[in-house]
Amino acid sequence: MDHRSRPEALFSLFGACHRIVSRSTFIDQVYPLLREIVPHERFLCGIASTAPLGVLDVINAGFPDAFIDGFIDSKRRIVSPLVRQWLTQDAPVFFDEHCTPPGDAADSGWLELFQQHRMRNMAAHGIKDLHGGATSYFCFAGVPGWNEQLKYLLQMIVPHLHSALRCHYLLRVQQQVSDLSLREREVLALICTGKTNQDIGAILGISPMTVKIHVRNFMSKLNVSTRGHAVAKALKHGLVDV
Repeated sequence: MDHRSRPEALFSLFGACHRIVSRSTFIDQVYPLLREIVPHERFLCGIASTAPLGVLDVINAGFPDAFIDGFIDSKRRIVSPLVRQWLTQDAPVFFDEHCTPPGDAADSGWLELFQQHRMRNMAAHGIKDLHGGATSYFCFAGVPGWNEQLKYLLQMIVPHLHSALRCHYLLRVQQQVSDLSLREREVLALICTGKTNQDIGAILGISPMTVKIHVRNFMSKLNVSTRGHAVAKALKHGLVDV
């Protein structure tokens, strides 16, 4: 950071975090400033829901796809022991090749990936929601070292990164909503009131099979796997009027 002081760089980062106007803003404007303040080799951040547990949005700069694809296993369990440690401690955490390997046998796959891709080390921190669940997480691989200064720095910048990531995700949701047809929105709104496919078909004058097709289409556009998840997302983001 030769061309400006640490306070100047921090204020530039904070300002960029609160000026997210498109999905590309995070990588194009926020991320270069972040690398200037916290040097690292790879970066991964995302937003996860807790009910049901699932990854909603991810920004990846250098992490192998396997780290993302296997973040949550078939039993709906967070695979990364580092993120689970953060969830427990609610403070920045660190792991490197000299640390004691995770004790859970199920973490062996994560550890193999860590070693295979020569991560050297990894630091992580995040922001929880009001109920203590994981809302956003930020992982840095290949940081120069671990000390109290870096730990404090992560505690300072992560709330601003969370704001940027939240806007990044909401822009995606807005795009998904704009992709829904009028009929798909009508079906979604009726599902949010507890109506069955048969009920919806009778109300809208279409067959239950046609209702099923609309449900399948909006679930794909909203990137959800269950009707319950679709309802939760619709209500949380005000996608329908109920």
